[in-house]
Amino acid sequence: MPAEGVMRVTAGFLPAEGPLFSSGRWLAAMDGRVPGLPYTFERGGAILHGTVVERERPGEVFDLRHILTDDTPQLPLAGATRAARAGGPAWPGCTPYLVVMLPGYECHALGPAGDDAGAVADLVAEIVAWAHARGLRAVAFLYTRGRALERALEEGGFTGIPMSYSCELVPGTPLPAHRASEARREMRRLAEAGVRLRMSDISRPVPGMVDLKCAHSQKYGGGTDREACTRRLEALCAGGALLFSAELDDRLLGYGLFVAHRGTWYAVSTAMAYDAAPAKHTYFATVFYEPSRHAVQAGVTRLHYGHGSWRAKLARGCEAVEMPVWVLALDPELKPMIEWSARTTALSA
Repeated sequence: MPAEGVMRVTAGFLPAEGPLFSSGRWLAAMDGRVPGLPYTFERGGAILHGTVVERERPGEVFDLRHILTDDTPQLPLAGATRAARAGGPAWPGCTPYLVVMLPGYECHALGPAGDDAGAVADLVAEIVAWAHARGLRAVAFLYTRGRALERALEEGGFTGIPMSYSCELVPGTPLPAHRASEARREMRRLAEAGVRLRMSDISRPVPGMVDLKCAHSQKYGGGTDREACTRRLEALCAGGALLFSAELDDRLLGYGLFVAHRGTWYAVSTAMAYDAAPAKHTYFATVFYEPSRHAVQAGVTRLHYGHGSWRAKLARGCEAVEMPVWVLALDPELKPMIEWSARTTALSA
């Protein structure tokens, strides 16, 4: 740790005790996911991770224009917010800026003093001063977790804006009657089609995983870099992972990949074969129904699903945890836009 009262800034993301997203395996797997210059900031036992973003990244939920002013489909914005953004003010541009966030779309104050409001406030103030000295135009803490951090940001002059939900499931949570009936019907149809569901402990991708994930990424507008996809899946599996697979004969039709970390199973990758009719119901089976059943048996108390597809997740028993963003304009030109976004942004129920 740095000397008391001195912030240490290290190039790159250093692993820290905390959620999966701050672990060495995750940081290796997600290297470069937020393009820019990554740093680890440490002071007085508190740790935060940030990236200097030097150009806009349209469509990414760490891009400030995209999350503050666009009708962003990945975010659970209320209808009134989407309408306001359709006719909102012109974006003035904000690069370069600092995003304080782990590459799992969560921001945690970590380290032995990560829950100490005073230590976190001191670190936040040092980060702001560091960014200001480098001519950055804004500092944004995205998708925060933890009262000490959010209190420090509020008291430090940041503007808080509700922006997303992280979805989490207590294994064994009963589904509403109509949804439970639907789940039984989906599982029955998979069985009638001869699809086998199973859980496996793996340390490397099984045959068919990379193909499914590449096709999934292409379908949803991601890249089709097979080498990068392979490398990421290998890194996620390398420390041991749980694969919930749906198979027909020798073909992998769908999967949900989970990593166990500190008593929680994190969903880290999913995909299905969009060209195969028997794969139709594999997504919910391999990502929700089977993991929840096995988690109960294993004594696991939480499944973590993160952002996106919140309605489908809530319908499968998940709880939505609000994830705000906190933005501070270092360039006065940006302040009116941030204030406008805060006034007009609300989340869908």
